[in-house]
Amino acid sequence: MIARVPKRLNYSFLIGLALFVVCLIYLPQWRHYAPRTYQSVPTSPYLTPWTVLSVIVLSLALTLIASPGQVRNPVRIILSTALSTVVFCFAAVFLLESACGIRVPDLDLFFLPDSSGQRATLYAARPSPQSAITSLLFAVALIVYRADSSWRKKTYQVFILTALVLPALAGFSHLIGLFFPPSAAHGIGLSFPAIVLYFTLGSGVLGLSFESKVAKPAISGPIKTFKRWV
Repeated sequence: MIARVPKRLNYSFLIGLALFVVCLIYLPQWRHYAPRTYQSVPTSPYLTPWTVLSVIVLSLALTLIASPGQVRNPVRIILSTALSTVVFCFAAVFLLESACGIRVPDLDLFFLPDSSGQRATLYAARPSPQSAITSLLFAVALIVYRADSSWRKKTYQVFILTALVLPALAGFSHLIGLFFPPSAAHGIGLSFPAIVLYFTLGSGVLGLSFESKVAKPAISGPIKTFKRWV
């Protein structure tokens, strides 16, 4: 009798797959509302394409880890770790740019052109430092996670809960802003769509905590009795 795949494993898989599809649909829409050079002060915070791209890659990494199956495929683990490492590296670059004040324009060239011919504000596609920190912590959590190691599972949970601190503060600020405007959410640097994306991703990644160990196929009846005597 073969053990069934836990339903909570499928939850993380579906969350990762849904986020991947939704973000892929959204990403091409960036050019329609990118801040233009004629705007003196671009709307901030807003959902930047680099933030969405980070969520896309992390969602794909989550989907690979949570893929249903009887045996955990090491190839999927390697691919998931590689994708998470890419997000970690880009987030670290954005944080270093914010700290040093030196930026590389070429990183945004793919997102800056507009079909109307108007040029978008330079660096408009960059994530805020808060968004970069959140993406970096999610990436570290997925890199650290292993289902067969209790201490690594606890460590990854710490990173996930830490990654959700800034989205939680921004969400609280948005909520307060509904009753006592203006809100301080802009100072936190996360837009409401980014908060929703990060919390959805966080719920999917935390779902891995409840993944049960896949039981080995149980042998019973005459076959088990035969093997006992052989």
